[in-house]
Amino acid sequence: MISKIKPGHMASLTAAFMLAFSASTISAEETEFDGDNEVHFRSTNYSGNHNQAVYNEHLQPVVTAIDYHTRVIYLFNYENDKLIIIDPLTSINGWPGDIPLQHTAVLPEGDMIYITSDNTENHPSYVIALKVLDIDWNAGTVSLNLESLMVADSPNTPAELPFVEPVNDVQNVPNWLIGRGTQIHGNTLLPYSDFMYMTEFTSDRVRVVDLKTNQLASVDPIAIPGYTEQTHGINFNRSGTVGLGTGYFFDNSMIDVYKPNRETGELQVVGQIMLGNEKRHAAFTHFVYWLDERFAVTASMQFDKTSLTPDTTRRIIPPSVWLLDTVEGTATKIIRHTKRVNGRGVFRSPSDLAVVNGKLYLAEEDTLDYNFGEDGYISVWDLTDRYNPRFIKRMKPGHELPQGYSVAHTISPTPDNRYLIVASWVSGYVLKIDTVTDQVVKQWGPEDGLVQPHGIFAAGGTR
Repeated sequence: MISKIKPGHMASLTAAFMLAFSASTISAEETEFDGDNEVHFRSTNYSGNHNQAVYNEHLQPVVTAIDYHTRVIYLFNYENDKLIIIDPLTSINGWPGDIPLQHTAVLPEGDMIYITSDNTENHPSYVIALKVLDIDWNAGTVSLNLESLMVADSPNTPAELPFVEPVNDVQNVPNWLIGRGTQIHGNTLLPYSDFMYMTEFTSDRVRVVDLKTNQLASVDPIAIPGYTEQTHGINFNRSGTVGLGTGYFFDNSMIDVYKPNRETGELQVVGQIMLGNEKRHAAFTHFVYWLDERFAVTASMQFDKTSLTPDTTRRIIPPSVWLLDTVEGTATKIIRHTKRVNGRGVFRSPSDLAVVNGKLYLAEEDTLDYNFGEDGYISVWDLTDRYNPRFIKRMKPGHELPQGYSVAHTISPTPDNRYLIVASWVSGYVLKIDTVTDQVVKQWGPEDGLVQPHGIFAAGGTR
């Protein structure tokens, strides 16, 4: 498997981007959004009418996650702060065994939950569709039916990652990233469609689920050489006309741009946006967050060069935030790196980000240097001027965050943008942050039974 970086590849792509957007025009009716995270779906065979806005009586205040260590499923209620823990091995008929879980997704009505699992020596990777029959938050119980067990590969399938090793004392290559088999990450829903996308960052495959049948779609898997390698999710704008894929590996400086077919689920390549240039670039992106139909933001995690860094590269731009213009096909660095915890820049590697109520939130995790998981922060920025974010605060362990908190990994906004749900798989916390006050108003942690929560997804979001 090779890196996406190709010397000389990034000639101007403006014409291709403009052509894609002119071909992706949608009706005025489709673009009337009531909120930043509103999701629309085509009619499907499961309960609820997905052609209406998600802000209605059908929307459920549920957030899903799994636990890496205990292999349970978590359901959080962000309105009443309830938690339900499900052991699928003992409570779900047909569960395939003691398998390592990875990511989750939940539909807006909260009536369907999707779980992905990792490949093992004895089990393939699965995409598991669960029907929610009943939830009793007060009793702490839920009834789930296994609707579909989608087999994604064969047992003992190895990871297909480029060989990489450290070349200095700044950028580590940790074992958590490179040592396992198939991993299915990055569940995303394509608006105005019946499709959910996931990506095998350990290979070059994009997986596609047909939500009408709860089976892998006819176009699955999608593999496009030079584009789909080491991707962590395809993130779509709110009209479902453009998708952005990250470069979730060392020295991957590209954001891939796709035009999805909302009828078939196919992905057509539009081009790539490079974070910097061939001499100086940022690398290793985990997530993309859309600001509107044209602009999105992403953040890079890599600190310095590795053995994969091309000889033409003069410098790796350390962790930073970039504004993506998907019409012009350009990336602009809007937040630089800082080496100080109180500095007005990105301190730790920003794995995740969200923009709500005019503010940018960065989950800064400590996983890619030589001191794994010592701390973790959440920084807050005023994004009134998207080209010049203004630093507001950095939430710190033992202060705004719990004592011993580390590795703020994933941020999932609630669909009304009132709360952010932030998961730390290293220190075992899920936090609810009020976006008005920027304070933690609820925490679930080890005292509640959490060990390594991961793959968080709020009903009503696209991711």
